[in-house]
Amino acid sequence: MSYLSEKEMYPDVMEWLKTYLQHKYSRASISVHDTSRQDLCEFLRRENLSNHFQQSETFVIKVDITGIIILGDTYQLAFVECKIGSINLKDVSQLIGYSKVVIPIFSMIVSPAGISPPINKLVNIYRRYDILNYKDDLLVRIATWNRMSKDINSASVLPHGLF
Repeated sequence: MSYLSEKEMYPDVMEWLKTYLQHKYSRASISVHDTSRQDLCEFLRRENLSNHFQQSETFVIKVDITGIIILGDTYQLAFVECKIGSINLKDVSQLIGYSKVVIPIFSMIVSPAGISPPINKLVNIYRRYDILNYKDDLLVRIATWNRMSKDINSASVLPHGLF
């Protein structure tokens, strides 16, 4: 059985992201939210978090899932975009744009259908990992989502070795 919409993926992906972030940032306070229906700036304002993100009023984007990582006085964001069809260059470009504006500590796009042939060729054949970069050593990750295990297929993660 497959997902009929991106929204159907959200609860599973949100649970996965929360577990992943709690493991990676074990001493941090973690929360994960469906932010697909509101601009990120509005969400941060409503949650009384906008003062922790200097340029939050410019975050006029709708990210599917947003994680909040709080460690002491440091606040970070994590993004996951969900797609039903195979991930294409437009999908990746959208998340790179969002990530360049906000600069989350983690940014990933997932789909049960995996990646499109052009993305596969661009990244795996031509080794164009540079297209996934949004700041310094921060890169958007791309992965195949497994509905049965409610997890990403770690062998599918691009760029390889980042997970």
